[in-house]
Amino acid sequence: MQFLFLILIFCISVQAQAEVLTNADVIGMTRAGLGKRVIQQKIEKSQTDFDASAKALIELKTAGVDDDVIALILEKAAAAKATSEKSSEKGWSENTPASETLQFDKTPESTKKTLVAAKTVALIKSSLNPSRQALEKALLKRADWRKYGFTIVRYKDQADIYIEIGRIPLSWITHRYVFRIFDRRSGAVITAGETTSWGSLAENLAREITQKLAAVN
Repeated sequence: MQFLFLILIFCISVQAQAEVLTNADVIGMTRAGLGKRVIQQKIEKSQTDFDASAKALIELKTAGVDDDVIALILEKAAAAKATSEKSSEKGWSENTPASETLQFDKTPESTKKTLVAAKTVALIKSSLNPSRQALEKALLKRADWRKYGFTIVRYKDQADIYIEIGRIPLSWITHRYVFRIFDRRSGAVITAGETTSWGSLAENLAREITQKLAAVN
C-alpha cells in the first residue's frame, strides 16, 4: 500500500512538472469561479507560457480575470523573456552584453580576505521572487549588513562578490530558497545557505545572508 502511494505521488509530481499554464487556462479557472489567490498560487507553482501582448491582455480583462492575476501574468512573461535572453548571451551577468566575458583568476584568496576586500556586490536571481528591490531594501535595513559598507551594483561583472538566489524545485509546501555567495573573480563559493518564504522572503534571505557572512568573518 505504501509503495502504491509513493507511485501515485510521483505520478502527480511528474504531471505537475509537465503542465504548462497558458492564458486560456487562466481564463478557464476564472470562469470556473476559482478565487484570485487560488489562481495566483497555481501560476506561481506552475511552468507557464503566457502571451502578454496588448490583444491578449484585453482578452484576459474581457474574460473577467482579476487585475492582480493579470499583473502576475505580466511578471511571469517578463521573467521568461529575461531568462530566454540570458541563455542566449555569453556574458556572465544576466545583463552583460554577449561581447563581454569575464576572466577568472584561478587562485582565489581565502574567503575571509575576499570578504574584507570586497566593496561591491550584485544580486543574481533565477527565481521570480523576491523582487530585487525588496531584497535590496531588506538588506539595507540591517545594521549587520551596513557594517560591510557594500555598494549594491546592478551588473555582475561590476561586482567584487555576487549573491545567487534560486528556488528549490518542487518545494511547494516548504517554499525553500537557496543562496550562494561567490567571489566573482575566482568563481569560488564564499558561503551558502537556505531559507523559506514563510513570512517575508526578502527579510528571511537578508537575515540568513548576513548571518552567513558574519560566520565567515
